[in-house]
Amino acid sequence: MATMSFILYDFQTTCYTKIKIYSTVSSMRRLPMKALNNIQFTADGQAVFEKIMGIWPPILRQRKQAHLLQMLQLLMALRRIRSADQALVIEAARLMLPKSYDPFFHMIEDMKKFKRLILDTFSDLKAYNARPVRVKRWKQPPRRIRRRPDRPANPYVVAFCASPRKGGNTDLLIDKALEGCRAAGAQTEKINLHTIDMGFCIGCRKCKEPGVDMICVVKDDMQTIYQKIIDAQAIIIGFPIYTGREAAQLSTFFDRWDGFERYLFKSYLEPGRVAMVIGTWGYPYLDTYDHVIESIITILNLHKIETVEALSACGFEGMLHGLDSTRRGVIAQYPRELQKAYDAGMALVRKIP
Repeated sequence: MATMSFILYDFQTTCYTKIKIYSTVSSMRRLPMKALNNIQFTADGQAVFEKIMGIWPPILRQRKQAHLLQMLQLLMALRRIRSADQALVIEAARLMLPKSYDPFFHMIEDMKKFKRLILDTFSDLKAYNARPVRVKRWKQPPRRIRRRPDRPANPYVVAFCASPRKGGNTDLLIDKALEGCRAAGAQTEKINLHTIDMGFCIGCRKCKEPGVDMICVVKDDMQTIYQKIIDAQAIIIGFPIYTGREAAQLSTFFDRWDGFERYLFKSYLEPGRVAMVIGTWGYPYLDTYDHVIESIITILNLHKIETVEALSACGFEGMLHGLDSTRRGVIAQYPRELQKAYDAGMALVRKIP
């Protein structure tokens, strides 16, 4: 196994330092707990370490503790620090945990700010209207598009909205992206997953048997939608995050995509399609659930669909739950943020090979 290296950014010296820690991943896992338990804490460091350990049930605690202690040891060795204080413990925890744990850390670091940005928006209309609403268009590396000779002059873009709220923030961002697609010459269609007849995957695995031609044996609206996906040159997936993961509608939808994977891992879908992924959530930080968007990008990639545009949108919580007094998504009040969806839609069509 190759030598394992970590590249950590040292915020104190503003330089990159490369440290070779262990010769193999397995040797890292065998690091003696006695050595890890020799870490010295300041009083506030010990207190926050115990708070963090209290997040998890006992069945997970020992494993999480070992990972956190390992990360602390790396940071302390890098900076030649003898005692771990609160800031260092939180930094180490953030390096090992998804960003969705940030609310917990924000409460510890600055409860007044957390109250102003989060808690007050549930009881004070003025605070609700003042909360930050932002959209991030993910950066893309430069790419050269090689046009296929059979590329349609007016490519077909189909969007799937996994939000149950018509006129909500996810819905409006998709609409704006499709507007950009049409401006770039595409034909577009939007399908609201909440309104179609879509059953669950029943786990029969018929789609994996040799000689079976149909994509899925379940007879519902997915039979028509499968063909739309096959016909599309580009796909847009938009979804809200209510419970730390994609909405249930999207989860069910992607379960039904399993029919595209055939006997001996052959695929119904050929490479060449591109996609845009749009994720929305309440917590007012743009990277809180980027890992969920990454998982959707990965699912699409497994089906040979390359995501070339992605949007994260946040700030949709509080007393009206991201809506205005007319029950319309508040993103409509932020034209500069909506413009990012329009621009991404235009770029999506231009990136169709």
